[in-house]
Amino acid sequence: MRSATIAAAAALLVGAAACGGDSEPEADDTREATLEALPGWAEALPDAVGSATVATADGATAFELNVSGLEQLAGYTAHVHDGTCDDTPPGGDHWLADPEQGDVESNWIHLMIETSVEGAGNGTADFDHVADDRARSVVVHIDIADSDQAARMPSDRVLCGDLE
Repeated sequence: MRSATIAAAAALLVGAAACGGDSEPEADDTREATLEALPGWAEALPDAVGSATVATADGATAFELNVSGLEQLAGYTAHVHDGTCDDTPPGGDHWLADPEQGDVESNWIHLMIETSVEGAGNGTADFDHVADDRARSVVVHIDIADSDQAARMPSDRVLCGDLE
């Protein structure tokens, strides 16, 4: 009788462990985006491309950006956004770590770069907040003051890529 009780208890523990494993969220996550030029910019900068990586681990997020084919010696800011590149505007709004805090820099995942004379640039930044499933894309904006072409474009949003 005792061995039957122990066997039944062991079976219950194994079953409970198997069920409980699916409910635990995965703490570490790496998503990437292939960045493509948005309308208007695609014609002005036909070689503009980039890549971004958003990696979460240990309650923090690392953001990496690589771009090329952009205006030379110009400032750009890349943000994680809450929409897709097919949205209007492309990428939607800034992703906010705490939506109640509002659209302020300390609530974003972003980085600023300046392109080289070849129009290439890269950067990395680390953040204390975790990019969750509301983080859906990366958008690269040009600093309008640094651009000869921005005034003729539909937006300061140059590149966009959906996080996968």
